[in-house]
Amino acid sequence: MELRHITKLIAVSAFAVSTCLHAADAAAEKAAEKAQVKASAPSSGDVKKDMDKFNLQRDAMLAERQALINQLKTATEEQRKAIIEKMKEIGEAQRELSKQIRDDLRKLRQGQGIPGR
Repeated sequence: MELRHITKLIAVSAFAVSTCLHAADAAAEKAAEKAQVKASAPSSGDVKKDMDKFNLQRDAMLAERQALINQLKTATEEQRKAIIEKMKEIGEAQRELSKQIRDDLRKLRQGQGIPGR
């Protein structure tokens, strides 16, 4: 009868040890993953530079758009079509820039462990 209890005790101990090892492996894996995300995330200085670059490009696009709007007032029908097409291209470029900035900020938040919205 004692042998049966010892066998059960050994089995339970082995199970507990394997569970602890599995938990330790999972924690180490999670820490390695978090370190990898931090390494690949842009630093706040990079984001600041990107934001400044974005603002300059956006201002240039807005100025170009305003010039096109002014031209649109006196343009012929054919010129109007070309101007409107150019304005659509500028809008697409602005959306792409905005998307890039949002992605960079999202990567920065993930790298710092700041919860997203």
